[in-house]
Amino acid sequence: MPLRTRSALDEQLGMRYYSTERDGIGGVLRERVEDFIVVELALGKVPCTPGCSKELGGGAGDYLWLLLEKRGIDTVTALRALARAIGVDRRKLSVAGLKDAKAVAFQLVCVEGVESESVPMQIGDKLRVHDVFRMPFKLTTGMLYGNFFSVNVRKLEAPLEEAAKRVGEIAEELRRAGGAPNYYGYQRFGTIRPITHVVGKYVLLGRLEDAVWELLTRVFPLESPKAKEFRSYLASTRDIQGALKLVPRRLHHERAILEHLAKRPGDYAGALRKLPVAVRSLFVEAYQAYLFNLVLSRRLEEGLPLSKPVPGDLVALLAGSGLRLIRCRDSNVDKLRALVERGEAEVVGNVFGYATVLAEGLPGMIEREVLASEGVSLELFQVRSMPEAATRGTVRPLALRPESFEWFCVDGDDPCISFSFVLRKGMFATVLLREFVKPCDPARQGF
Repeated sequence: MPLRTRSALDEQLGMRYYSTERDGIGGVLRERVEDFIVVELALGKVPCTPGCSKELGGGAGDYLWLLLEKRGIDTVTALRALARAIGVDRRKLSVAGLKDAKAVAFQLVCVEGVESESVPMQIGDKLRVHDVFRMPFKLTTGMLYGNFFSVNVRKLEAPLEEAAKRVGEIAEELRRAGGAPNYYGYQRFGTIRPITHVVGKYVLLGRLEDAVWELLTRVFPLESPKAKEFRSYLASTRDIQGALKLVPRRLHHERAILEHLAKRPGDYAGALRKLPVAVRSLFVEAYQAYLFNLVLSRRLEEGLPLSKPVPGDLVALLAGSGLRLIRCRDSNVDKLRALVERGEAEVVGNVFGYATVLAEGLPGMIEREVLASEGVSLELFQVRSMPEAATRGTVRPLALRPESFEWFCVDGDDPCISFSFVLRKGMFATVLLREFVKPCDPARQGF
């Protein structure tokens, strides 16, 4: 049986196990904003750092691309500030992905119909524009290879020499295991209020009233006192007008829902539609992520490998363009394992949607058991109560294997262990680092 997490939050998010058994180093990931640095890697693994426009081929075109550095602010808030600064609608800005809020992050932003002279180099104290250049095409989410991370872990629970020993042993365990379980990480669900997937399940089931009240009234320990007061009052009174007087200004989504319900009591579908389509889709995507995590945990329980296909698995070929999947069977298992070992293929699992074709054999049995235990079916992902959030489903690698992984110790008054690595897009640095830290309280430890 694999090592089980000690974190209640991990359990809530379906992240039940580790690939490694060695004790972790404990510690905190984001003691300072500079302790967590993220740099986008464009296709071709080009680092998006100052001066990257030459390597990206910048020069002429209708689209203005910017290299944005943000410090301690989330991508959505950063884009709002940037849009105000250059005088455009926020919806005209596009990015290749969202980046951590509590971090120093370098990422590309794209806008059409704006002159480079109108872009300020500094926006407040948290945003800086380094490069401004033109490209002949729009930036989209597919235009990323992945991200480079540099992370310092401080407040270690063991002396530095012992912590270093543990890191070395865990790294070797990960190598032998073929990687960490490629869970969807904490950011997909929220650490302060980890309910995004719960709301998503209610939306999927058509229980929109439950979805709204879960979003508005569920109270968590790390919320601000004002947020707790607002949610507790609304939960006990269902007084919409009174709650509008208490809702903190920064809770934009909650306010939008309340204002709609004040005008149209009981119209929960309309209330949820006051949120951006991307947010509504995020609820369902978070529930997809939760189900994927549950399946992956069950796979570990059954002793199935992450990076070695077994009959019934789906295997994705990495060569060529487009996604090509092969079903693993007794007749081709040896050939597929050889492809995976050479880095030409990888084992993937289903991220459920209405068009998903379930795995077969033991992997398929696990998928069916998880769906049954949750009381959901693939057809529900058509989301008849909110079709704009429907999803066909996709696949995701089962193993998280970092590239260019390095670490070293920093001694002194504030000792730490510094990690650096590259992850492909869609993979979470916190999922890799939880193997080394083994956090008991991820939210308080900077995850």
